[in-house]
Amino acid sequence: MQVTELNDVKVYNLSAGKSLPQFLEEARKNNKSLRYNEDFRRRIDIIQDFEFNVTCGRVRVSPDGTYLAATGVYPPEVRIFDTRELGLKCSRGLHCEVVDFMFLSDDYRKLVYLLEDRTVEFHAQSGFHHRLRVPKAGRSMAYDAETCTLLVGGSSNEVVRLDLEVGTFVSPIPMKELEEVHQVAVNPKLPVMSCAGDKGIVESYDLRDTTQRLRSLQVCNPDTTDGGGHVTCCAYSPNGMHLAAGTSSGLVRVFDVRSSKPLAARDHMNGFAIRSLSFHIRGPESTDLLVGSADSKSVKIWEATTGKIAATVESPNTINSLTFFPNSGMFFTANDTTRIGVYFVPALGLAPPWCSFLDSMTEELEETSKKVVFDDYQFVATDELEQLGATELVGTKYLQPYMHGYFMDNRLHGKLKAAMDPFRFEEYRKERIRQKIDAKRTMRTRVKTNSKAVVNNTLHRELQVAAEEGDLEGASKKRKAAADRAKRLLAEDRFKNLFEDPDFAIEDKAQREASASAPLAEALSKKSKKGSRG
Repeated sequence: MQVTELNDVKVYNLSAGKSLPQFLEEARKNNKSLRYNEDFRRRIDIIQDFEFNVTCGRVRVSPDGTYLAATGVYPPEVRIFDTRELGLKCSRGLHCEVVDFMFLSDDYRKLVYLLEDRTVEFHAQSGFHHRLRVPKAGRSMAYDAETCTLLVGGSSNEVVRLDLEVGTFVSPIPMKELEEVHQVAVNPKLPVMSCAGDKGIVESYDLRDTTQRLRSLQVCNPDTTDGGGHVTCCAYSPNGMHLAAGTSSGLVRVFDVRSSKPLAARDHMNGFAIRSLSFHIRGPESTDLLVGSADSKSVKIWEATTGKIAATVESPNTINSLTFFPNSGMFFTANDTTRIGVYFVPALGLAPPWCSFLDSMTEELEETSKKVVFDDYQFVATDELEQLGATELVGTKYLQPYMHGYFMDNRLHGKLKAAMDPFRFEEYRKERIRQKIDAKRTMRTRVKTNSKAVVNNTLHRELQVAAEEGDLEGASKKRKAAADRAKRLLAEDRFKNLFEDPDFAIEDKAQREASASAPLAEALSKKSKKGSRG
């Protein structure tokens, strides 16, 4: 589990780290037990086998909140998970990759898949039920429960309709201005269908009379680079009164269905196209309406009426789709990696009933949380970032936004500085060599220190010199040990008389030799005198 915090809002990434097969494979290669592996013991597996072999394309939650369905590769398959068992219920193979899919019933008993080969495949509780083809390649599907009609939009200016109650095709809905349809959305409360496509337009039609267009909403100007381009996706709020539309330039706007003026807007500020949009409510008793928008690198959750950011997530892998678990603080992301992204934000709501233990776990983590200090980071202002030529790192994990600049790792900052001034390292190396030589070089003429000792001046001076040499930079361990002994000898009171009392005077070697040879010299002198007299 990985915890990130932005604006005092904590986001718990429950899918971070290694999966169980990766732990087992690593333990087998290294021939080590996982019993004492801290990472393995602290892992959190919300749902067992919540992953694919290569990548995941879509994730959906059943209307009753009991089942999760996800599609991925390779091979192309769909996996259905039971939240009551916290594990895999079944896995079904497909002959082609899935573009979009959805639940037709409250549980997993009725599913429909839109495949890459223009095939629409229906599955029942027992598995495959029926397969048919649409005229053009599809990109999105929507289902009108009132008329049992399946709507398929794609690379043409028509929306294909299938009457599932009768089992026949219905005359398609021609678009007035759109040349292609990127996504189809059906209002949950009104018989209205909206299509997002090129030219920055969202067209809406009344499902009771599709011959006349209700209105054409100009989300952005396709001729300008600021917020222009195609409308890549759209979505309706649960009450049917708000419409969110995302563009290919990373701009999301929320509209009231009764007005063409946007209520709020949010720019992802990274230039990537919006891939998925979804409305979210914090809880069954809450009235706060949130919007979740996802591009290929980040997820932003913000208030629908004010545009105030509520939470943000950055992913190192490409994000394909975003799905909220209803009335909770959990959401899922389908990524171009083996594991499906699972995130929990306590500020967005409580944990789902099937994993309510997350509430108590996050509360304990918040009680024992520590303040984050950027000791190994360098603060870089925006103008300094331009001088270093690192503006492309904005929005990545290498820069942490803070106030009017960013926090950057010291090692990365040093590499960028070295790249800007390649000869600076050579000067630094010469300076370090000079400092080491100066530290090892002793003074040719040592300054004489005034000794206050009454006796044993030579010993007192030697001890002072040893203490001074230990404080020099680059001194060896032997010199430092000798300096410590000399300092203790000079500082202790019990050795005070050694340098004050004449009784403790230490004779020199020459004096000792002279005193030892004095009797012998006296005897030799007496003997020589006797010989001269004789």
